[in-house]
Amino acid sequence: MKRSILNKSIFLALACAAGSASAVSTDFGMHGYIKSGLLINSDGTRAERIGLWSDTAKFRLGNEHNTKIELLPTVTMTTDDGVIARVRANLTHETTCTADWNCVDADGHEIQFREGFVELENVAFAPGVVWWAGKRYSSSNASNHQYDWEYIQYNGTGGGADKIDLGFARLDVGVYAFMPSDRNSEDPVDGTVQGYSDDFSLNVWLKDIGGIGLDLQAVGHTMEQHPWHSNAAEDGLGLTAIYNFNGFYNFANGYSRAVLQYGEGLAAGDSLGKNGWGFANSKGTKSWRGVLDGLASFGNWDVSTFAFYQQDKDYKPWSNVVEGEGDDVNRWAVGVRPFHQIAQNFAMQYEVGYEYFDNTTTDQKGGLVKATIAPTITFESGFWSRPQIRTFVTYAKWDDEVGDRIGSSYTRDGQTDTWNFGVQGEVWF
Repeated sequence: MKRSILNKSIFLALACAAGSASAVSTDFGMHGYIKSGLLINSDGTRAERIGLWSDTAKFRLGNEHNTKIELLPTVTMTTDDGVIARVRANLTHETTCTADWNCVDADGHEIQFREGFVELENVAFAPGVVWWAGKRYSSSNASNHQYDWEYIQYNGTGGGADKIDLGFARLDVGVYAFMPSDRNSEDPVDGTVQGYSDDFSLNVWLKDIGGIGLDLQAVGHTMEQHPWHSNAAEDGLGLTAIYNFNGFYNFANGYSRAVLQYGEGLAAGDSLGKNGWGFANSKGTKSWRGVLDGLASFGNWDVSTFAFYQQDKDYKPWSNVVEGEGDDVNRWAVGVRPFHQIAQNFAMQYEVGYEYFDNTTTDQKGGLVKATIAPTITFESGFWSRPQIRTFVTYAKWDDEVGDRIGSSYTRDGQTDTWNFGVQGEVWF
């Protein structure tokens, strides 16, 4: 009942905002994303996603077992002087439950309110600048759809300004706070300090430097020492450089980018290129990563490509080891996803991906290969066209040495491969 009242209150507030501003023009929009379907293995049982680090990333075609519904109600108000105000909420439901009721996410919630923020653009003293405050995804986030991974992801509560014109570049700057909800009341180890421990980060971007497609970012983190991970880092530094090519690496239509990232302390490991996930890193944790992300278009063919390599030093995620007791880990992945628009409203999709994990400290190493064929009904033409309804067959095989990194539903009898199949609908709007 309380959740229903809260949901209604949000939409009522947005509606009131739309109806009360007689001096401005007001628009209401609803955007969102939905994916859902069946993932079944050859034993006739429900399957789960598969990968060497599938909690954070995976080759996704024919490899998703969850339902996700993301709704973004947005009110946009514009004055006669051109000042623009945007008010947005993000309501997300994500679950592996297959029923039509009583489905909750991994935290036991039916709905997560992931964003709620206000933006003001073109104010009189700063035309062109976008000011924001609240809980928001960074406008600089970057992801690869094929690999289902945001390799740049700064989310949380804070404020800042985007699109500040410096002449030689555009400046985005923001401050964020991020701590998991079950740990947002951690008392500092130092009893003389007021308040609670939280990961605070200052994020600074210079974009399209000199008009050559180069973006540079620096982020600084700080967090008061807390008893949950008493040996954890208390600060961190992260750096990112992005080069945006013309088309697909300058030789075909499409897009492409090359990314280099470095992080230490709170900005390393799972928090490399992100905020809020380095709270278990030691002071000596260091990471670097290279990413190649692109899509080429050749008439009725679109080909998505993705590759990354990451090296972590003194890294022991979700533990409480002191500096120097972590592991040295190398991991990489490479994959390709061709999309062939065979006829109006029908396409064939294919995906082949390989992941490799090497813990040089424990000498655990091995790889996983995954391949999918997916006949697809399309609404329009092209890789990005949605909605899509696809059926698929997926085969995956992995080395026994990394079996403990695969979901236990696949390895309970020592198996090292699987056949999965199913159907999925996906749309963004």
